[in-house]
Amino acid sequence: MEFTKFFKLLNKYKYILMGVPVLTAVVAFFLVRNLPNEYTSQVEISTGLVDDSQQVLGEGNLQADKVNQQFSNLLETIRLPMILNQVSYSLIIHDLTDAHPFRAKEKVVEAFKNLDNVKALATFREKYQKRQSLNLSDAYERSLNEGLAKLGYDIESTRKHLSSYRIENSDYLHFEFTSSNPNLSAFVLNSLAKEFITYASVSFKQNREKANQFLGGMLKEKQDTMNSKIAALRNYKIANRILDLKDLSTSLYAQITDYKDKKLQSEKDIASYKSALRNINARFNPADRKYLESSSVKINGQISQNKERMKALGDKYIQSNFNPRYQKSIDSLQDIVSAQIESASDRFVANPLAGKESLVQEKLKLELELDMSQSSIRNLDNELGRLNSQLDRIVPFDAAIQSFERDIDIATKEYTDIQNKYNQSGIESNIDIKLRQLDTSMPGTLVPSKKLLLVAVSTIASFVFCLIALLVVFFLDKSVKGIQELANATQLPILGYLNMVNRSNVDYKRIGIDQQSAEELKVFKNLLRSIRFEIDTELNKSSDRADGKGKILAVTSVNDQEGKTLFSVSLASAYAVANQRVLLIDGNFGNPTISESAKDSNLFLEDFLTTDKIEIDTSNSNTVTIMCNSGGEKSILETGTQNNIKDKLNILRSQFDVIIIETPALAHLNKAKEWFLFVDKIAAVFEANQPITITMQNQLNYLKSLDNQFIGLVMNRVLKNELLADPSKA
Repeated sequence: MEFTKFFKLLNKYKYILMGVPVLTAVVAFFLVRNLPNEYTSQVEISTGLVDDSQQVLGEGNLQADKVNQQFSNLLETIRLPMILNQVSYSLIIHDLTDAHPFRAKEKVVEAFKNLDNVKALATFREKYQKRQSLNLSDAYERSLNEGLAKLGYDIESTRKHLSSYRIENSDYLHFEFTSSNPNLSAFVLNSLAKEFITYASVSFKQNREKANQFLGGMLKEKQDTMNSKIAALRNYKIANRILDLKDLSTSLYAQITDYKDKKLQSEKDIASYKSALRNINARFNPADRKYLESSSVKINGQISQNKERMKALGDKYIQSNFNPRYQKSIDSLQDIVSAQIESASDRFVANPLAGKESLVQEKLKLELELDMSQSSIRNLDNELGRLNSQLDRIVPFDAAIQSFERDIDIATKEYTDIQNKYNQSGIESNIDIKLRQLDTSMPGTLVPSKKLLLVAVSTIASFVFCLIALLVVFFLDKSVKGIQELANATQLPILGYLNMVNRSNVDYKRIGIDQQSAEELKVFKNLLRSIRFEIDTELNKSSDRADGKGKILAVTSVNDQEGKTLFSVSLASAYAVANQRVLLIDGNFGNPTISESAKDSNLFLEDFLTTDKIEIDTSNSNTVTIMCNSGGEKSILETGTQNNIKDKLNILRSQFDVIIIETPALAHLNKAKEWFLFVDKIAAVFEANQPITITMQNQLNYLKSLDNQFIGLVMNRVLKNELLADPSKA
């Protein structure tokens, strides 16, 4: 539905939609027809950033983000004023010295009028040699810059016509320059490439040298820091008489572990020896033990002496950190003691204990081993205490030395990193810049004319602008244009609608009788017939129709000047054509338009209401009888009493089939409301193409409150494109 309304709006303004683009195209054509031709030259520069054949020191594996950043920096560098100034100077020096300048001689002279060309040329050359910009605060140099701008040689003009970009993911930068002279385009690009490479080479060299100097100073600083850390560690070791704390602590840990293992083994042996001795002793009775002890006193004394010697050697063996030399001595004494034990055993061959000689020998050996193990535990405990004491003494030194070594490691790493960067920077500072111009730019080629494109774009743009403007008007327009919109907005019954007609062409007395020549009046007549039928249907529903009395219809409107007078007269004429006796009463005292138009009528409402008898001619059934009023700011109840008015109207009911009363608009609600007391039905005229305001909505709500007395709205002055069908063919 909304699209249909919008298309109707477009159809309404179709000549604007067609005319504005055509006019725009014509204007654009005359504006662009004298534009000069344009010529474009191209040049490419290799950067070496992603070309593996030009990489040094493994620079080829650069990250994509870093590569893109480097290319962006190069593209911005070529647009720097210090480079574009050099190009501007080259152009003006060429035009001032060459026999074939890029700009016409007279244009060059005009650009620098009132200036000495020789002095200007010298200034430009000096600026070019020194790579300086013009001082715009100086009046003379500001005049020179204005001259460059007039010729299109200034920085902004060059930037405007210069295009630069990276060719996809390649190593090349592509530059294009467009001008009205093919040789000028080539000259600009060649000069630009030359100045760009020169600037980049010098800037690259200077930056490398500065970086190298900076890294050299930082390297010396890091080296001094590292040496100071090493010296601090050395002095600390000397002050605390430390040779190699790491090896010493490692050795101590190893000895402590070894001693603990041997102590554990000795404890196990002691427990084993004691258990074995208890078992052997249990096998001898007291008499046997007494005999054995008395028989072995001498030999046992010798064995005890050797045991003491073995204990002493065992202590020395442990204290010497298990020196093998002492182990050999212990083994020799062990052999001697074993021989003595065997000798002692031989003495029991002829005695009563001869059968237990092996147990005696085993007991002696176990006692010897037990004594040796107990002695070694004491020595091991002493050595463990000594080693732990040494370890406790070196722990603080170890923590301090670790702190020194950690500082040295950090300082050494920083020194190494700076040294690597310094070495690489030193190598790179001796490498030339990798930028190079691949080929010389040739005179520019003619660019396809954009004149037709500009004309087409301007035409399309104007058409789109008109569409957008109409779309804005469409969405901002809240006016009611058709009966469907009116019904949706008011929720009131619709009797019909009338098309827009020129009021001056309407003959109130003859409309609907004669065939009108104008097409709009034909449509008007057919639409009026439909409305008459709807109204007549509603009037016939009244119960008073059975007694043969005529019906009274009040015609009002929401506001003034909505066409209720034309509708009332036209409806009266339509009823007359249908052989009805029709009385049209002008009840609008404040605006008696019907009375002013019916100058030949001598029948007035005031006279009828106040005079007892007035003759009304009702002989002609197909004409309209008009009852005028004298005007004035009064209402119907101010002309007579309510009962009197009702009686008078009942008299008229008996004389006419249909009585149509034009009342004031609902804007004058009290005056219209008084008329509604005396009528059967009410119809209201609503003018199309106006929004429904809050005040109007209140008036429409009042009509809705009248229930069956109000029969519906008649939409007036509907535009042709809003008609639902073609009533002229009905």
